[in-house]
Amino acid sequence: MKKIDHLDLSGNSLRTFLVVLEEQSVSRAAERLGVSQSAVSHTIDKLRLALEDPLFVRSGRNITATKRAISLYEPVRDILDELKGLTRQRPFDPLKRSMELTVSASDFTRDLIFPTLITAFRQAGIDIVIHFTPTTGFPSPEQLRRGLCHLLVTPFPPDGPDIYQKRLFDDEMACFYDPSQREQPRSNIDYQTADYVEVDFKDIAVVLKHLPGKEHLKHRVTVPSFSDTATYLKNTDMLTVQLSLMKHVYFQNFSSAPLPCKTEPLTMYMVWHKREHTDPAHQWFREQIESRITAITQESLSH
Repeated sequence: MKKIDHLDLSGNSLRTFLVVLEEQSVSRAAERLGVSQSAVSHTIDKLRLALEDPLFVRSGRNITATKRAISLYEPVRDILDELKGLTRQRPFDPLKRSMELTVSASDFTRDLIFPTLITAFRQAGIDIVIHFTPTTGFPSPEQLRRGLCHLLVTPFPPDGPDIYQKRLFDDEMACFYDPSQREQPRSNIDYQTADYVEVDFKDIAVVLKHLPGKEHLKHRVTVPSFSDTATYLKNTDMLTVQLSLMKHVYFQNFSSAPLPCKTEPLTMYMVWHKREHTDPAHQWFREQIESRITAITQESLSH
């Protein structure tokens, strides 16, 4: 069969190659790309001819990338980034262009920032699709490099020469409780003898570790997400220690109290890859997030 000319290579074929390399599976790559497995296989066969390498070989029921394929990952990624950059000088009008992107965030930052934004987008007639994926602990820069998400919202921004970050807000810890069931905790003894609802984030020890006598605190309920804490706190005399801005999303009907000791503020960041750094649509989206945070913090200061 005649070798394919390098000029016949397309951005779509290179993107298919990257996704197969990342997924190490034709079927998973096809699902991610939204095409058939035969279409993916056909594209890879054409690339094998053009690049004169098998690229992927069978290993049992799976496939394994060749050394040549692995070495092409960064160059191909750079080519695709440059191709995308050719369109970035166009003015972005959210009323004339559609957007689809993926945001990785905890349920707290997701629920704090985006419901109001999405309502505003819909009311303005902006065509935008947002996919949310959960993030806990310390996210990896590979999420951004591989395009698994376009934006991270996290207190632990990953590092890398191709990774950008910007501070969104700082927040203090506060204690929340149901005022119909108990009085405000005021002393160390009040805190040490209380029962707690706690979020079970093993990688993030930023909450109860600051309280005096933390080794004796009673965690009566541990839940997998921030949004669950209010459900189990309601109609009980238990406490939960969370970021104060949660009063805007989960604890509107609860009271709060300062902790009996000073704690370090927690900084939240939004993080993105260099390929989205100068993209007008992504710049616009990040600006909307910043505007929303500004409105929230101003509202907090006014109360």
